[in-house]
Amino acid sequence: MRVLHTSDWHIGRRFKGIDLLEYQRKALEWLIGLIKREQVDVLCVSGDVYDAPRPSAEAVRLFNEMFQQLGLMEVNGHRLHIIFTPGNHDSAARLGFAAALMLPNVHMRCDIADIATPIMVDSADGEQLAIYALPYLDPDLARPALQGLLNSADVLSSSAKVSDSAESDTQSGLEAPQLSASGESDMQGTLDMLQLSDSAESDKRRETNTIRRSHEGVIRAALQLITADLAARRKANPKLNAMLMAHVFVSGATASDSERNITVGGVDSVPAELFSNSGLDYLALGHLHRPQKITIPTKPTTESQFHLDRTPQARYSGSLLAYSFSESQTLPVEGNGKSVVLLDFTDGHLAKPRIMPVESGEPPFVQIKGTMDDVLGPLAEQYRNMWVSITVQVPELPHGAYQKIDRAYTHALEKNFDYSQRTQSQESRKMVDLKQATDEMDVLRDFVKFSLGRTPTDKEERVLRDAMETVRKNAGKEVAQ
Repeated sequence: MRVLHTSDWHIGRRFKGIDLLEYQRKALEWLIGLIKREQVDVLCVSGDVYDAPRPSAEAVRLFNEMFQQLGLMEVNGHRLHIIFTPGNHDSAARLGFAAALMLPNVHMRCDIADIATPIMVDSADGEQLAIYALPYLDPDLARPALQGLLNSADVLSSSAKVSDSAESDTQSGLEAPQLSASGESDMQGTLDMLQLSDSAESDKRRETNTIRRSHEGVIRAALQLITADLAARRKANPKLNAMLMAHVFVSGATASDSERNITVGGVDSVPAELFSNSGLDYLALGHLHRPQKITIPTKPTTESQFHLDRTPQARYSGSLLAYSFSESQTLPVEGNGKSVVLLDFTDGHLAKPRIMPVESGEPPFVQIKGTMDDVLGPLAEQYRNMWVSITVQVPELPHGAYQKIDRAYTHALEKNFDYSQRTQSQESRKMVDLKQATDEMDVLRDFVKFSLGRTPTDKEERVLRDAMETVRKNAGKEVAQ
């Protein structure tokens, strides 16, 4: 069985004012072609389908067009299974609209109540894959629902134990309950005592299972429910493969500048070791935009949170496009090193994942740094037509610097100036003292001295004086009105 793992499409996102829909369309068309060529059975999208909870009409139209092609696609004699989960950028309610009316092969997993109910996919040769799908779990919003699910699971567990205890007593040869003088059985009293004992144990367990206000707390709660379900299914089918889709920051991963901060209580990540011995074969992660492998430590079963016999491989597929200059590659390349992951499950085992580079046509992102002569000379010749972030090292801002850079580069999307080359006298400058200033020009002269380490030239002083007079005139007009 073949699965394609992707995430963080962010349909509708812009970059430095540039509309990216054209590149997102190319990436999604390439994805559809890859699914056909590789005969993929299941497509898993681990969150952030859209870039905003209320996506633009253009973004919705693009998604609808691609979604229709995917939903009707046939591979290996069956419809392609598609599983979407919402990320922290999506609206779960909007993404999951009409989920109950979707085709049987389309699964919009946006409801917390469904996290311990996997999508079961059967292959042509009789193998099964259980796919658990987590929507993004905001600790403040998800805890009440998760706590209710944990408490319900405790109630069911307690009821089963009471039933098992009564049956066990009978099978072990204990004397059957006798009729009392009133003719009623003492069985009820036996059950009452068992329930009282189990109630105390349940109260203690509920206290232990109280979910902490953190990402680790809600993911731990979700895993308690998922691993309980998986353990039961593995009893019936020991070769059952299982994977988990999650939109979360796992410790040890590398972030970029384009992810939205999800810190709660000062912590934004979940310990990788939480997934040890969870029984899963693979974690299909979303949220971080850099494609990367995450190492989940293998621990002795007795030392792990969960005591199953498998520890998963884990990867972030990364976003389809680059959305920040921090995602640029050491050697600039079209598409900026973005990828998706192909997984092959065979006979209860997961083969080594294959990484497939995304073909989006997105121009290479480049970060360059140097003097003004470097930036306008050899660097411009090399990177002229790429999307560039430029840092110019100068003692002070050169005249017409922005215009010169724009003439040298087609897309100079970031322009920064590094004044670290100032002389010692420039570095020892002091901010203007408003108490000693006699008029506005004193303040402006001192500001130039503070910023550039020198007094303004005659030409600069004329510009400052003209600006000050314009502000005075405009202020006088406002007062008169």
